[in-house]
Amino acid sequence: MTLALTDLDWPVRTDRLELRPARPEDADAVWPWYRLPEVQEWTTTLSASLEDHQQWWANSLASSVVGILDGRIIADGKVSLQDAWSQADMVRQARGQQAELGWVLDPAVQGRGLGTEFAAALLDLAVDGLGVRRVEASCFAENFASRRVMEKIGMRCEGVFVEESLHRSGRWLDGMSFAILAREHRAHRA
Repeated sequence: MTLALTDLDWPVRTDRLELRPARPEDADAVWPWYRLPEVQEWTTTLSASLEDHQQWWANSLASSVVGILDGRIIADGKVSLQDAWSQADMVRQARGQQAELGWVLDPAVQGRGLGTEFAAALLDLAVDGLGVRRVEASCFAENFASRRVMEKIGMRCEGVFVEESLHRSGRWLDGMSFAILAREHRAHRA
């Protein structure tokens, strides 16, 4: 049986953060910082208005988790269940065996280790909560902060893809893929 984020016990607490599934009304709370140029530099979705952002947010709720610090949402993340690649006769066994992570942090709280704390909690949710065997995350190679977070939580770079990503600046940028197996994550925490 494949679990969903809604099946987990909430809220989840870290040293400084409280995590819970995102709600429709959270779109308005994150909009002031989500739309900032320094955030939009690396996000995949650019909303032109609050209404567009609310629609995009509503469509991503199934895999979305927010991080709260002192009563305010300072991070948005995703834990998206995926099927592992398999041969045709193994499709059922590969179902829901991996997850993709992603995160966005309010620039006002950057530089305090909160992004790493949040990403580590997302990784724990995927491995311990959802029981996946592999977790992946991707970024533009020039997004050094995101790359560093992936490294800090124990993920390894598995690929650099030369000019494979068209950035909204009009430039073709290198992409990077990171991953970690559940057993590696457990060993890294120990």
